[in-house]
Amino acid sequence: MHLRELLVCLRSRCAPIRDAHIDTLIKHLDDLSPSASMPDVAKLVVDTVRSTLELSEFMKEDLSQFVVGSMSEKQLQAVLMRQAAHQEREVVFSLWRPDKVRELWNTWLGSQSNADTRGDGRRERPWIHHLIQALGLAIPVSCPLPMKPMPGSVDSLEELHTSAPSPLPNILPPPLFFVWPTLLYLQNYLQALVIAASLRALVVRLPTHQLHQPNADEPNQQCYMSRVWALLRAEVDGQPGSGDTKIVNLADEVVRVRRRFNTDGGALDPDEETRLRAAVDRTLQPNDPVFALLQKRLIDALAERLARISSVSTARISTLQLPERLQTGRDRPLQRVQPGLELEDTLAYDTASSAESHREEQFTVKGFEDAVLVGALGEALSKLRTCVEWTERVWPNLTRAVPVPSSSS
Repeated sequence: MHLRELLVCLRSRCAPIRDAHIDTLIKHLDDLSPSASMPDVAKLVVDTVRSTLELSEFMKEDLSQFVVGSMSEKQLQAVLMRQAAHQEREVVFSLWRPDKVRELWNTWLGSQSNADTRGDGRRERPWIHHLIQALGLAIPVSCPLPMKPMPGSVDSLEELHTSAPSPLPNILPPPLFFVWPTLLYLQNYLQALVIAASLRALVVRLPTHQLHQPNADEPNQQCYMSRVWALLRAEVDGQPGSGDTKIVNLADEVVRVRRRFNTDGGALDPDEETRLRAAVDRTLQPNDPVFALLQKRLIDALAERLARISSVSTARISTLQLPERLQTGRDRPLQRVQPGLELEDTLAYDTASSAESHREEQFTVKGFEDAVLVGALGEALSKLRTCVEWTERVWPNLTRAVPVPSSSS
């Protein structure tokens, strides 16, 4: 009797496609003979309960599909992002223990010198400045999977930093595991930007307005900075045929543009060409003063801008509620349904704010004022902003917490 009442109740709430299944279960109960043996009754009860539990799972799927189908594109995007964030945390916690994740995060934050924590922006979003500083290093960023400790091996990021030979590996903490490939790409991208700006500095005394014009004597030729950035970008993107981009190719571009403004009709003294190529080789060294200065300007500007953008975006997160009443397509009255789903919407991924984001990302850094570099810098900022905002969405308890001093981590 109780099972039959339960099935009748479910039938009044399920989707029409489930009616036939429930009717079959009810018919099995009604067809039970009064003289049935106890084993037969027990088997019927067990089978009905099992089928009812399976039916409840189907009904949950039906409800979820209908809720998703009734959402707007913006709401659906928020649900998918929330599920992706949850799954990302689950995967990270399956690789590292939760306490180890926090320990490695705090150790990473404490690995920077105190000189890197000055300023209001750095106190507000210190992890962003630590991340950008890591991208400015010549050592590629990495986030290795944890390995089972062996005798004499290291078990934490702190031990790895203290025991590894110099130079220390540029290791990111587990919360950055999924954005690490993008960060590695951006590290190469930013280095290419610094190289392009360094090459621009070599010819900055030449007529600037002509550096941005193709050579009239050479059809289909791009301007100097466009050609340089095309070579570097192809190398960063790993395009076919770009693996042979060497310093000599970049030096050829400097020599080419120098010949255009040579008073001898394009001819260039061999000694002068040798000096130009040597200057290119010297300028592109990480320890070169010009290279180091341009890199520091770029890293500091990106860190300050990202910390400021992140603070504004965090303050604009809002909450959307699903409709309280769900229509199933039946003609009978429905009770109020509360699916218990809450949607978090971040305007960082809202297409309505794309124009505003575009304005925010158009900024210049001293030494990177060329139009080609400004566009490339805006693209880098956009990708970095996506990584930063996603990390803060997935790991709010870590990214918004006050960092633990390194002495106590």
